[in-house]
Amino acid sequence: MSAAGLVEEVLTDLWATLLDAGEPHSGADFAALGGGPETARRLCELLDEELAVRVDPDRLLAARTLDGMAALVRTAMRGSPATDARAADAPHGTPHGPAPRGAADAPRPRPPMDRPPLSYAQQRLWFMQQLEPDSTLYNVPTALDLRGPLDRAALRRALDAVVARHEVLRTTYAAPSGVPHQVVNPPAPVPLAYSDVATAVDPAAEARRLAAAEAGRIFDLAADAPLAVRLVRLAEDRHRLLATFHHVAVDGVAVDVFYRELGVLYGGGRLPEPPLRYADFAAWQREWLDKETVDALVTHWRTVLGENPRALTLPTDRPRPAAKSFRGAVATRGIRPELVSTSREFGRRERASGNMTHLAVLYALLADWTGVGDITVGVPAAGRNRPGLEELVGCLINMVPVRVATDGTSGFRGLLGRVRHAVLDAAEHQDLPFDKLVEALVARRERDFMPVFRVMFSYLGPRTPPVFPGLDECRLDLTGPQDTAKYDISLYVRERADGGVTLTLEYDTDLFTAATAHDLLASYERALERLPALPDTPLPELAVGARVPTPVGGPTARGVSDRDR
Repeated sequence: MSAAGLVEEVLTDLWATLLDAGEPHSGADFAALGGGPETARRLCELLDEELAVRVDPDRLLAARTLDGMAALVRTAMRGSPATDARAADAPHGTPHGPAPRGAADAPRPRPPMDRPPLSYAQQRLWFMQQLEPDSTLYNVPTALDLRGPLDRAALRRALDAVVARHEVLRTTYAAPSGVPHQVVNPPAPVPLAYSDVATAVDPAAEARRLAAAEAGRIFDLAADAPLAVRLVRLAEDRHRLLATFHHVAVDGVAVDVFYRELGVLYGGGRLPEPPLRYADFAAWQREWLDKETVDALVTHWRTVLGENPRALTLPTDRPRPAAKSFRGAVATRGIRPELVSTSREFGRRERASGNMTHLAVLYALLADWTGVGDITVGVPAAGRNRPGLEELVGCLINMVPVRVATDGTSGFRGLLGRVRHAVLDAAEHQDLPFDKLVEALVARRERDFMPVFRVMFSYLGPRTPPVFPGLDECRLDLTGPQDTAKYDISLYVRERADGGVTLTLEYDTDLFTAATAHDLLASYERALERLPALPDTPLPELAVGARVPTPVGGPTARGVSDRDR
């Protein structure tokens, strides 16, 4: 939901509409697809309507590509006076924007620092690891399947080169006085463990066992690099590269950058030097989020969420335990391309992106499931909305709460409009670290592990596999072990190359059964089909929700709003 990803998605939809170009790729050329001055002027008008940003048509034409236009629009969004006018129309009051930003609005390269600070995201992850030092909750396990004649020496050189390029992958964390700081270690050969299972009775099963062991690795952030790598040989022409990261060093975008660069360097290609180090970003973030800026952002979020916001309580199959175990599982469901296309077209007519449309379906489902008319869902913001951050390896992600009224008097069209406003507003004000939001708005006695929201939503574009020259096939798998859950439920919507989407529901197994999880996904598919077809029918009349769980040991409340408790 980052401002960055949102801009690309809106531009993709607008190009497809204005140029009749299908789904243009990031490097597509506006002029080559038939775009001219008149089309550029119309595009500017639609961008003003969609994102409340004003861009000069001639500059859009000069940008040429989808990526170039996205960068131009993001720059304009940070300085657009239209932003405040649009924000004033957001639900739940009249938000106040952040303090005016000056020359320090973007990170700049700095001389090496003796004790670089942690970013706010890193600080939270470091603190959680101190509380649970044996936890693997923040491991990021990945697997790259490689088919073809693998050059192990080239792979080793590429791995060393990528880690040398990105300091955060060789950084440990010290806290001699209780305040953590980064310890950037010099480049060195990356340990690459090797396992040959080709002669095992069941090579695939043995490879899965090794993957589970790697994913369960316990990182000591004071001593261990936040990356561990093992190469598994399954056959003469089949290998699996297992790379397990700690979240303190990467997010989803960073993992994609890591593998993309690994493929380029494996093939002997050259890459420009990264414009920034992660330490540059962390130091800039600490300076930029001064008291004035934080106070302005807190004022905005207080207007949106109110004082002491509390998370939605879902009806559950089992009583909520006193302490969260983080045990979880996943359920998946594929949605056919025709249904996704129909819902996307409805969203375009309502000036909403695919992200917004799918999120609105989730709100409708939650409202019907819980009977609550005021719901807050957590959405990850990529935090890469400034120059130099798009390809930075590191953890920049920040969770933002998206609060929407889901009253029963309006239909899906009205709900989608409110979701659109809320998403745009949250993207604009994503810079306040979630911990600071909680510290400012939530009473200390109410700060459990999941204040503000317990439901998370993430919309993901189609993944482009990395290219390793000389190999026949490369397939990246980021699912990892599926036995943990950070929230009550987390819904991931992943676009597929065929135009469909795959739904993945991560759920807390202390609270929900597998049957409830699968029923929720089936209900989501029904809602995706019915809501755009009957957009003005009051939501309660459509009854799109999943069955309410029957709790073990007696009845439970339908649901409790963050306003009702």
